[in-house]
Amino acid sequence: MKIQDTLVIATEFKDNPGARDREDGPHSGQEFLEDIFITRFNKAIDGNYIILVDLDGVWGYPSSFVSGSFGKLSMEIGSEILLKHLQFKSDRNPLRIEKVLNEIKNPTPKK
Repeated sequence: MKIQDTLVIATEFKDNPGARDREDGPHSGQEFLEDIFITRFNKAIDGNYIILVDLDGVWGYPSSFVSGSFGKLSMEIGSEILLKHLQFKSDRNPLRIEKVLNEIKNPTPKK
């Protein structure tokens, strides 16, 4: 499969991701998942291609944001399908990639 879409979180969502759920405040992982990411991801599944997710350009990624977006979707559909259709990029902080991949592989249940 080839990369046919690029999602730059900082410009297409926010440069200051927030907490897990909408009720926790602005720019939540739930907001990102439901308003931006799930539609793009479903198109990647239907078109059988990869989305490159650019993690640069933000202040940081709270673990609750990562859990409320990538982790939640991983719990719903499984890590295999997510990892098949996603590739991550972070030139400024490669540890961000590890953080997201770890959450996809071992999603944190909501407390």
